[in-house]
Amino acid sequence: MDSDSERLPPGFERIGYDADSQTYTFSGPDGRTYESEPGCRYGELWPVGQPRPPPSDTEIEANNEAIKKDTREATRMMLPFALLIFVFLILVFKLTNGPVSDQGTPHVVDCAKGSHQVQIRKGDTCWAIAEQRGLGVDELLSLGGNEKVDCDRLSIGQVICVPQSL
Repeated sequence: MDSDSERLPPGFERIGYDADSQTYTFSGPDGRTYESEPGCRYGELWPVGQPRPPPSDTEIEANNEAIKKDTREATRMMLPFALLIFVFLILVFKLTNGPVSDQGTPHVVDCAKGSHQVQIRKGDTCWAIAEQRGLGVDELLSLGGNEKVDCDRLSIGQVICVPQSL
């Protein structure tokens, strides 16, 4: 069943194709010319020049449901890729911008009574800050408000608590 003679009604012959409207043209046994549905090589044939019956409400609803289903399936297919792109962009921004605390907005640190805040500058180390105030590094880190300070990861603009100068 691969030839036109086996698929078409008796006496019908395919005579053309219109690529713009995607319809095939056939000549019938009565000498009249017929067209197929757009996109269909075989199926219902309609006499050329005569209006086709409008689709019923059921057919329209079925077509609308098919379109909605296709849209949902296409969206489901794209979601994993969109998620990968989103995660990639987050990582790029995170790696290029660094943590938010490095952007010049110092953390609010609640220093214990008798101490005040000092903002870290370029070249500062825990050892140098403690040495300037006559403390050891362990004593500096044990002051209230310095619980989350990591001396290996000091950043410019970070705040650290130091004892009041006398």
